[in-house]
Amino acid sequence: MVRETRQATTERGSATYQIRALERGLDILEAFTLAAPELSIGEIAERARLPKPTIVRLLSVLADRGYVERVPDSERYRLGVRTLEVGSVFLQSTSLEAEAKPIMAALAHATGQTANLGILNRLQVVHIEVVAPNRPVRFWASVGEREAAHVSGLGKVLLTALPPEMLEDYLAIPREARTAHTIVGTTALREELRITAERGWAMDLEESNLGVACIAAPIRNAAGEIAAALSISGLRAEFEAGEGMQWFVDRVCSAAGEISGRLGWNPATRV
Repeated sequence: MVRETRQATTERGSATYQIRALERGLDILEAFTLAAPELSIGEIAERARLPKPTIVRLLSVLADRGYVERVPDSERYRLGVRTLEVGSVFLQSTSLEAEAKPIMAALAHATGQTANLGILNRLQVVHIEVVAPNRPVRFWASVGEREAAHVSGLGKVLLTALPPEMLEDYLAIPREARTAHTIVGTTALREELRITAERGWAMDLEESNLGVACIAAPIRNAAGEIAAALSISGLRAEFEAGEGMQWFVDRVCSAAGEISGRLGWNPATRV
């Protein structure tokens, strides 16, 4: 009986160690970002909040499996090709991007602005598809890029899909202003989200970047739930010239509705 108890204790300890090692390995992978694609061991340790000896051991395993690699002629590391392969599996097995991309391309062509597809993850907007117009001057966001939800049209649309209690928790968190136009006050942001939900689209007027505007609309799944958001972004002056802002709003909402239809959404189920 004592032998069995000791064995069970050893097995539990081994399982706990393996889980911790996996968590730490993921912390290392998540330390790399678009803004910091190459990191030294010290920088990884600081970002992952792990001791350097632990970083060295785990980097060795990750490198053997192709998830990280050493930058040639350098003491720095970057993500390896295996991360691309795993990411490609996700992208190819997710129909949203595949259904949205041709519609986004048509939207970018028609408006002359960059089309963006975003989802909400950890209360941040993640760009999962970006289609730029064929022109030299354009506003560009990279696939995988994250940004605070309150500063963008995409984020405002996605925040309206949060359950009321989760939204209140989000509104209670202090927010940073990206520009002088960023809405950071709780009352003002709550009202902005109410208007967004009521009219069915959101706007960002220089709230994330000076001189840049964005118009976003929700993409709904077959159940009528907001699954993602579609936007166009570009120079504010271009949105306000010619036929005016409403012309762009109509096209974004139409494109978002078309993508929603491809996902199985029927306007009769609209909530």
